Amino acid sequence: MSDIAKLQNLGEESAQGFSQTLASLLGRDASVHLSQAASSTSDSFAATLAGTYIGSALKGSGGINGMALLLVREKDAAVMADLLIGQDGTQAPNKMTELHLSAFGEVIHQLAEIFTNMVKKVSGPKATFEVKETSAFDSRGLGQELSQLGESLVIFTFGLSVEGLITSDFFFCIPEAMATRLSTGGGKAAVNEAAETIQTGVSKASAPTRAGGVAVQQLENESSQPVQTAAGGNIGLLMDVPLRLTVELGRTTKLVREILALAPGSVVELDKLAGEAVDILVNEKLIAKGEVVVIDENFGVRITEIINPEERLNAVQA
Repeated sequence: MSDIAKLQNLGEESAQGFSQTLASLLGRDASVHLSQAASSTSDSFAATLAGTYIGSALKGSGGINGMALLLVREKDAAVMADLLIGQDGTQAPNKMTELHLSAFGEVIHQLAEIFTNMVKKVSGPKATFEVKETSAFDSRGLGQELSQLGESLVIFTFGLSVEGLITSDFFFCIPEAMATRLSTGGGKAAVNEAAETIQTGVSKASAPTRAGGVAVQQLENESSQPVQTAAGGNIGLLMDVPLRLTVELGRTTKLVREILALAPGSVVELDKLAGEAVDILVNEKLIAKGEVVVIDENFGVRITEIINPEERLNAVQA
């Protein structure tokens, strides 16, 4: 049987890392706390879940072999993804779009990395959780997904708060067998092994200029800190997120009766003058201007002006 008290300590330490990482990623005050770590069956836990959740399957290895499941309410996931792609989260879709699901994948990877770092303290330096797949599940699908973990589970329930947008819970579900290994396996021996690895790595590096093991102490302190990304330094996390680029020739406003009167051959006058630069938008936000060109019988646009950062920031905030 797993030691629930030790698992609660693990969850509380993870929650601290989750808070700092989410605040950095989302650019908002974010708070995560462990509500409880408790044993349950897959069927009884599934019965408590209502609505659609985004579920991420995580594969444990390095002494914690097995599958785990991270569950976040779809609406909450959409809000976090909306913030990641530069929106304000107030108009996040109820159903995750491909863009939002891709952005939320980065949140999942960061949370999995934080939990992995905490697990290494009790299960050794080789322990890791790898994100395998992230999908949306309704209540029926959740029951099937949870049953694949096994009949007996341990559920970490985390309270989540994101400034003015989210007050909710998310769940980390692991099989009872994995929970037992986390709470009883490794222990101090695993911590000592990790410490020896740090010491060995430092001894092979260039010798410190001051005595007293300052370099070793600094490295140990840094390794124990939760993963944080400095402000403005997390753009690498979003490099694979798809964005919708639109070239806008012009706009106009019509009455309903004018729209109904349109027929083949009708001419719609736009608010752009002939030869005027067209607008280039990313996710409906103006970022550049350009001119239309023809390349091998296909239309293209040559960028002639990039909107300065201050104007782009104002457009995003508008």
